[in-house]
Amino acid sequence: MLRGGYETMNWLILVTLTFGDSFLVFNKEFEHENACVAYVNSPANYDTLAIEIIAVAGFNDPVTDIICIPEYEELQEMIDG
Repeated sequence: MLRGGYETMNWLILVTLTFGDSFLVFNKEFEHENACVAYVNSPANYDTLAIEIIAVAGFNDPVTDIICIPEYEELQEMIDG
């Protein structure tokens, strides 16, 4: 996506688990890293994040990390073929 002649980067929330596969939190994209980090660190969003994580991981697989990562659409398309 180009904005003002520069390509913008979306940031996504990645959840890593002790036993299961890592996954991205659905329906959450941020235009800037700071906005993503602020969302993850805000107590107002803990319930929403918990519900989304439990829906994917369940109760028995401990979360090891929740981080914000850049979305590289072109790179992912190349990897996917």
